[in-house]
Amino acid sequence: MKKAVMFSVAALLAVSTMATQAQEAVAPAETQTADATEVTTAEAPAQAAAPVEEAPKESPQVQKLVAMYPNLIARIAPYGKVCFDGEECDINITVLAPAVEGQARDGESLYKAICSTCHDAGLIGAPKIGTSDWASRIGKGTATLYNHAINGFNAMPARGGADISDEEVQNAVDYIIQQSS
Repeated sequence: MKKAVMFSVAALLAVSTMATQAQEAVAPAETQTADATEVTTAEAPAQAAAPVEEAPKESPQVQKLVAMYPNLIARIAPYGKVCFDGEECDINITVLAPAVEGQARDGESLYKAICSTCHDAGLIGAPKIGTSDWASRIGKGTATLYNHAINGFNAMPARGGADISDEEVQNAVDYIIQQSS
């Protein structure tokens, strides 16, 4: 209930901020039209090349919310972004090649296509590959790691959320162990 109320308050503040900014944007436009009748023809080209309007700053209400609830802002922040050809991008997504009948794909390609999303960045508490985060996990044995990867553990979904075989999951776990040992 508390979260719903907080969300409602944040939404109301955002709407009131947008309304205030819209009113502020209309007021200068009205004064410009009144002044436009006094502009001479020599000044008209200079006014046509008016500078682009800057993005509005956050209202005091929004600034107060951000200061009071930093975790709220972190929770609603975008998870990812869309990148197009020729643009710089934060992440690279690898597409997993289709499985060949009767053959398991190698651990490296599986890791890069499925596991790296969380284990490279440490998302949702996932241990980062190649770090000491894996020492205690490797110490529990490969059978435990296989079980957790196949059936899911904590925030990790079963099989990393992919439709892959047990053997392929084991190949990916073996690759992670090799890179983290």
